[in-house]
Amino acid sequence: MLHHILRGLIIVICITGLAASGKAQGLARAMNASSIVGTWTGESICVGNRPACKNEVVVYRFEPVAGNSTLLTLLADKIIKGKRIPMYKLDFQYDESKRTLSCDFTQGRTRGTWEYKITGDSIEGTGIVMASKSVARSVKVKRVREDQVPAAPDRNSYGP
Repeated sequence: MLHHILRGLIIVICITGLAASGKAQGLARAMNASSIVGTWTGESICVGNRPACKNEVVVYRFEPVAGNSTLLTLLADKIIKGKRIPMYKLDFQYDESKRTLSCDFTQGRTRGTWEYKITGDSIEGTGIVMASKSVARSVKVKRVREDQVPAAPDRNSYGP
């Protein structure tokens, strides 16, 4: 009798293990650029001695780019007094094997790179200033529903 109970328990454990590994493999396969599309919010924190830099609560809206399955457009906002204020629009390249997003940018006289790592419903990354090759910002955001953040600005407010 004990033998049958143990055998049944072993079978249940094996089936549960196989199901869990199948789910994990399914999640690994499902992580592509389109799975990042949506709204994310969190903090963008200044790093180092940068007197003009201000810590920000940010909202990122990732949108697909037609005809390119590894390119995403980021519409980035900061929240000030409960309103989303547009900051910039950038196109990011998604590397599926590394689960990273990256984008080179120029803002005024500053050239830099944004690099993000995606882990499930979290994104962490940095803004790097090219001249000094130093990290200027550290970003941590989590996926949210659009109705969990202030209303989005008009898409045209980000420029061309």
